[in-house]
Amino acid sequence: MTNKTPLYLVLAMLMTLSSLPMLVSCNKDKDDDDDTYTFSTSRQTTLVTGFGLQADASVLASLDSVHFTIDYDKGLIYNADSLPVGTDVSELKVVVEFLNTVKSAVFSITDATDQPDTTINYTTSMTQAIDFTGKTMLKVTSADETQVKDYEIKVLVHRVNPDSLIWNQSWRRDLPGYASDLQGYKAVQQGELYRIMTYNGSQCKLLTASALDQVNWDEQVVDLPFTPMVETLAATEEVLYMLGNDGVLYGSTDGKEWIPCGVQWRTLIGAYEDCVLGIIDNGDDHFFSDEFPRKEGFVSEELPDDFPITNSSNLLVVDNTWSVSPQAMIVGGIDRKGNMSSDTWGFDGSTWGKINNIHGFQLPALADASLFSYYTYKTLSGVRHYGLQSTWYLMGGRNADGSLNGDIYLSNTQGINWNEADSTMTMPSYMPKFFGAQAFVSEETLSAPSRMPSRVSSPIITWQCPFIYLFGGYSADGAVLPYVWRGVYNRLTNTPIY
Repeated sequence: MTNKTPLYLVLAMLMTLSSLPMLVSCNKDKDDDDDTYTFSTSRQTTLVTGFGLQADASVLASLDSVHFTIDYDKGLIYNADSLPVGTDVSELKVVVEFLNTVKSAVFSITDATDQPDTTINYTTSMTQAIDFTGKTMLKVTSADETQVKDYEIKVLVHRVNPDSLIWNQSWRRDLPGYASDLQGYKAVQQGELYRIMTYNGSQCKLLTASALDQVNWDEQVVDLPFTPMVETLAATEEVLYMLGNDGVLYGSTDGKEWIPCGVQWRTLIGAYEDCVLGIIDNGDDHFFSDEFPRKEGFVSEELPDDFPITNSSNLLVVDNTWSVSPQAMIVGGIDRKGNMSSDTWGFDGSTWGKINNIHGFQLPALADASLFSYYTYKTLSGVRHYGLQSTWYLMGGRNADGSLNGDIYLSNTQGINWNEADSTMTMPSYMPKFFGAQAFVSEETLSAPSRMPSRVSSPIITWQCPFIYLFGGYSADGAVLPYVWRGVYNRLTNTPIY
């Protein structure tokens, strides 16, 4: 019987024989002129798989936790989340990891602040510090010396505090509808539209736009059958409301024709869902809450003695997790006895109540301050992991002594607890103090610089950034201020890294 070799053994022998030249080539004397290295054709032989900084508490706490992104195609290694402003990067020790053993990894330092132009071979001087204030290159040579890869190393440091509030002077623009003879000015949001009502003592104009940064607003003269209190303008989704100087409430569905609503108020507080909230003055120093149109079952309640009858902040309406109805808030104002208030009052859909923590930080007494909901960041863990949090901002307004407030106050608890913002959140010197300005927040699209991709698997190219718009307001002498100011929390403008 003839013995036959199995086919898989024959194939195995052929594969082994075919690989012998390569094995011989790899083990030939390096000085042989005919030597060739065929196993180093992959980029993996020069691949940097890890880059980091060694711990140094004198520079920054948890410095060794800073994450670096490695972009092999662009030959770029960088920390997407820049280090805090002022971090000294002139003497840092590094840790570099490679996929395979390399012949050498040489840093070239040029144009640095402290370190003269020099080279450092990481493979032989792993503990030598590097000055990253200039240009730093890393040249990696494969173990067989056939492959070389250059990487640029960037240790990024924020130039501006990311947790600062920026009011760039170049973003300022003229106030739509402004004229030097204006006696009243009010901007409101109505659904997806923005409305402005102006009054010069004899004529009203209504301006309309679909975006806050719109340059040219549609403008029309409005023939009113009453003398308006323009600062009381308020808007629901369907109707504009405003008080006459006699306290009669008027409404309009188009801004052109205004009809009386059949109620007379001391104050129009603001819009809440599909109605407006107001205060009734019965003439004997008793004041009652009211709304229009009244819902079924509505009961007017007498307001407490220290409730702000006039000059509170604008009404801010927000949703929260602890109430079924939206919560409406006002801050400050002047009560029935003429005292200026520092309290925060909340409305739950039926009742007003004081909500601020009387045992915590106390706001100063303010009138006609601007209240809006925006954002800050809080530390989640370590020193460089942050989370976005909804924050109330209180700006501007008049102090009890008649001066204008230039500080900003923040609440992360929807008005229960307040704190004064630190020096990074103050108004710049070129921005005038004000009272009675209207604040809006608008989402706008920003684009990432192409040279710095995000560290996520699918790079973030664009994202939505919320900007603050402050319309007008009044100066200390009561004149309408002629500008729209645009502001932003700086960290929100940075390319998202997650």
